[in-house]
Amino acid sequence: MATTENIHAWLWYSLWSVFLCLIATALTTWYGPGAFGSGVAEIIGHVNGVNYPDCINHKTLITKIIGVTLAVAGGLTVGKEGPLAHIGGNLGAMSVYIPGL
Repeated sequence: MATTENIHAWLWYSLWSVFLCLIATALTTWYGPGAFGSGVAEIIGHVNGVNYPDCINHKTLITKIIGVTLAVAGGLTVGKEGPLAHIGGNLGAMSVYIPGL
């Protein structure tokens, strides 16, 4: 039989997970829409010359890092290869513009 403490704990865990996932979704939708998707297809398309807007962008990088972190903390099943490939592609493309290298 479920006690009141168990129900409160389950409710707290569920609401916290929904809150974290909602922040990740809102961040991706309104701040960095280039972070939609896993990232592998976007990077492969970008390398092959497909014009994919906002694939390589500082907003996409920030959104991908924070969004994936919040999605994993919220309990969503997010792969590790796709987001890291997209983050690495963004960092690699942005490192070209660092002055003094």
